[in-house]
Amino acid sequence: MRKYNPLVLYLAGYGVLSLVYFLLSGSIGGSLLLPLVCCLALFSFRTFDREHLTDFNQLLVRSFVAIALSNIINYIILRLIYLSFFQGFGRVRLTALAVHTIICGPAVALIGYSLFSVLRRKIRPYRYAVIGGEKEIKELLKEIEQKSDEYRFVQFIENKDQLKTLNDEIDGIVVSDYNLYEFFQPELARLNLNNIIFLPHIAETVLKRIPLKLVEKFKAYYETSFNAIVEDAYKRILDVALATLALVITSPIVLIIAILILLEDGRPILYRQKRVGKDGKEFEFVKLRSLKQRDFDPDNPNRNIEQRMLKIGKFIRKYRLDELPQFWLVLKGDMSVVGPRPEMVEYHLQYVNRIPYYHYRLILKPGLTGWAQINYQHTTTFEEYKTKLEYDLYYVKNHSILLDLSVILKTLEAVVFKRGAR
Repeated sequence: MRKYNPLVLYLAGYGVLSLVYFLLSGSIGGSLLLPLVCCLALFSFRTFDREHLTDFNQLLVRSFVAIALSNIINYIILRLIYLSFFQGFGRVRLTALAVHTIICGPAVALIGYSLFSVLRRKIRPYRYAVIGGEKEIKELLKEIEQKSDEYRFVQFIENKDQLKTLNDEIDGIVVSDYNLYEFFQPELARLNLNNIIFLPHIAETVLKRIPLKLVEKFKAYYETSFNAIVEDAYKRILDVALATLALVITSPIVLIIAILILLEDGRPILYRQKRVGKDGKEFEFVKLRSLKQRDFDPDNPNRNIEQRMLKIGKFIRKYRLDELPQFWLVLKGDMSVVGPRPEMVEYHLQYVNRIPYYHYRLILKPGLTGWAQINYQHTTTFEEYKTKLEYDLYYVKNHSILLDLSVILKTLEAVVFKRGAR
């Protein structure tokens, strides 16, 4: 198979959506019309785009949200048809649509994920020529090839003579040097190449992070992108809704833990610390205290943690229960549910002038959980922190409600099954 075509996935999705609705309602007309609207929503949310099909959690979020929203529209459409035109569609019921959403969201995601796992073995990778020098981006391109079966970089073009000998089997051009690309524009126009992709698009799609060397190479593009970012209203709405719900549900748990801490080691119940938030502003960060107060080293807070651990501390750390008071910080507006984790002031001062583009991670509010936390390890070295920053930059640039929901889902998975997050 030369290239990926999502049509088979949409047809399979349509079949599942239609069958489930027919079993729930018995309506033939409804089971033919309703899946069409659902499939349009799946298409609008780019559910079966290749870049989303390798991440089941993201696929699940997109499927569920698309079907939920489309079924709200379906209720209005089918209700009007039933009342005004043709009662053969059957009476539409909210309960049936709710059950349809709950069943079909995961089902469509699972079928799409499974079918693509089979199809991808038959898809030939795209062969790309790269405009730019091989040496400076060799490792980056090698990592992209290792993590994706879609891209193969087979030729490098650094002068016009190499452009004239372009391989006939090339599927497209990747631009890794924008100045060279501008210089080659007349020749590229004559070659009539339609598939020209810039390296940042491929790197972000495959690696799910933004390498710092890539930011340096495409500095103008990334400066424009990051400077245009503002926190969307949806993010605050989602934060308030989730924080309020979480505080109501977890308040009895917090109360019990607070009593156990008090009985074991006295006051204070909360551990307070200055952290750096949005735009570099400091705020008071709180956790349920999990360590004994004695033998604390202010110059090295992580020293002898195991020896200072409270009995209840091991449990609440294991299941992230010490983080629960931070939902109050979300409600206050100091933090968000999803975002780059807030750094301690001491570490912030170490990194802000040593790591280029560090300040971009401060564009959004810090989060209870984040893209770096679910995709990368706990950082202990300077080089590891630079890599962690690359994941933070990806989130800041590409943040959306769907990405936030995917991060929340992966965080819950990590807490329950002890995998995926750090």
